Amino acid sequence: MTTTPPLRLGVLLGTERAIGHTPADVFARTLALAQAAESLALDDLWVTEHHFLDTSVNPSALTLAAFLLGHTQHLRVGTAVTLLPLHPPVHVAEQAALLDHLSAGRFALGVGRGQPAAEYEVIGRGIDHWQRGLGEALDIVHDAWNGTAQSQTNLYAFRPVPVVPEPRPGTRPPIHVAASSPATIETAATRGLPLLLFYDKNAEAKAEMVALHAKLAAAAGHRADGYEHAFALYAHVTDTPEQAHALMRNRARRLLEGDNQLQLLTSNDPPETDPTVDDALIDAFTERLLATQPVGDAATCAQRLADHITISGCTTVLCHVETDPSTALHNLRRLATDVFPAVRAQLSTTAGSPQ
Repeated sequence: MTTTPPLRLGVLLGTERAIGHTPADVFARTLALAQAAESLALDDLWVTEHHFLDTSVNPSALTLAAFLLGHTQHLRVGTAVTLLPLHPPVHVAEQAALLDHLSAGRFALGVGRGQPAAEYEVIGRGIDHWQRGLGEALDIVHDAWNGTAQSQTNLYAFRPVPVVPEPRPGTRPPIHVAASSPATIETAATRGLPLLLFYDKNAEAKAEMVALHAKLAAAAGHRADGYEHAFALYAHVTDTPEQAHALMRNRARRLLEGDNQLQLLTSNDPPETDPTVDDALIDAFTERLLATQPVGDAATCAQRLADHITISGCTTVLCHVETDPSTALHNLRRLATDVFPAVRAQLSTTAGSPQ
């Protein structure tokens, strides 16, 4: 009989740069948010990795996770995500095992492949690694944590090598796999690994993805349930509906313009030099975000989070608190004091819900 993993409530930090802010400003805010999350007794803090975007200034989730682990004592710190096919998987395994030791087990490795964008040309080894590299890289990480790594495939070919350090005795860092398609869900499920899902899917869509994961995991000989599936979404406590609308409209514009900045290797179109986004598209995206994200007064945020957890079947929640970087610290405190306790209280009265 499997058990439901405990509910974990935490934050996702995207090191987002507002207009006029320097990288130093962003990293100072990131550290302040991490230390506040620790003092507020949150469970988790996860960080992102982005390349060649002027709106997000962290190119190494592993490095930032190491820094924040060194400035906290109780939080679990994870990567959401390390772009695994972009990096040598043995080196990722080494670094993850090192962080596992240095943090006494507080590190979690979230992996994904991201977009088929310029980083796979500039940093990685081409589009084939984006298309086919995630599963192979995961297998190499798993083997490396057994003490030896080797591979002889078209993507990864190297001699057997001992991998040092090995994870702490009797354990290894948890791995979450970012998924947005059935193929990536299969990559996670057939290896018995939980999912990491994002804001772009509503609760019902996440539930369908979790159900597909259960089916594929069972077919591969793994347990069907009991996985610590995680999701990230935007969360902001506001005082008025107008403030919520303005925040989500700004977020919609930022996301759409960010998509236009991506230099996709799978596109024949030249990158936009001055991307513009249609107002009607922004308006439609804004309404979708307002309908699905926990943004609004504290009661609305708590209800949406509780519903999302209950419907999706995920038990680890990562709230993106930097929708407005200038008020991120205040927002984090309101979530921790006004929203998260209400979520736990509401779920405690729901039979079968994580607590």
